[in-house]
Amino acid sequence: MNLIDISKKFPTELDVIKHFETVRWKNKIHCAHCNSNKIGLRNKDYRFHCKSCKKSFSVTTNTRLHNTRLPLKTWMYAFALICDAKKGISAKQIERHLGIHYETAWNMYHKIRELMFDDEYKLNTIVEMDEMYIGGKPRHEWKGEFKGNKKQVLDKQIKHLKQKHGIEFINPDSKPKKTVGKVKRGRGTNKVPVVGIVQRNGNVIAQVMRVLTYENLKAMVEKHVQEEKSVLITDEFRSYNQLASIIDKISVEHQKKVYSYKGVNTNTIESFWAIVKRGIIGQYHRVSLKHLPKYIQELVFKWNNRKEDDMFETLIKNSMKPIK
Repeated sequence: MNLIDISKKFPTELDVIKHFETVRWKNKIHCAHCNSNKIGLRNKDYRFHCKSCKKSFSVTTNTRLHNTRLPLKTWMYAFALICDAKKGISAKQIERHLGIHYETAWNMYHKIRELMFDDEYKLNTIVEMDEMYIGGKPRHEWKGEFKGNKKQVLDKQIKHLKQKHGIEFINPDSKPKKTVGKVKRGRGTNKVPVVGIVQRNGNVIAQVMRVLTYENLKAMVEKHVQEEKSVLITDEFRSYNQLASIIDKISVEHQKKVYSYKGVNTNTIESFWAIVKRGIIGQYHRVSLKHLPKYIQELVFKWNNRKEDDMFETLIKNSMKPIK
């Protein structure tokens, strides 16, 4: 549902609240505290009073939106904006769209990511498993050689601009950056690994895994894959090869530049990693380890619902689930 549809279908805050009430209680409102159906009339602040336990409550009481101070219409707009952004949307953009403070937009977005959490999928048939690494590489000055007299020409231009305009390209107050050598990629770096398992033409599961051990990978496969009904495709990483003891498995030898043979490939999981990279690099730029699982879960949720139009309603349903 887009923003125009929301404005037309739910013109007032009360209309939005009634929709959330229908999602939570269907046709009959019950007390959020004692579950009694002896409810008084709606108050001016949209709350109800229970005649049994004598407590007041609203549609968000004891739900995953408990104690929110934002209008539910603002939440509904945020649901629509985030669902429409395939690779994510920045909190600053939500701030501008909804007219709220940046801190509010940031906290709201993380709450919505929590509503997207669902790890109950069971994958089967052909499943692919791979990992990617999150973390930027350090910047360093280029130490290559200039060809011809290009260095002298560049030095002359820099000197001329300084004399004519007083322009300096080096900030004297900043510390010079350390020059580093060739930056390692992938395994063996300090970057954070994220492991994913995807079913061909199906859903994906991904999780941050600080240590890539056989035990951790095995636990992930046993939790999310129906081993007796599936075949697992991976690259030739040693810890993946050990999984052959619990599931039928075949490897693609990427180190030998073999990426696909007669349909044996990891192209589906690589397609998901492409979405993750574009989301983190293109939208969020930098993600802390503390919050990385939430960002990954957002992209997992959108991938798993990419063929459906119910992401918006799914978020509303999840927001009305009771607090555990």
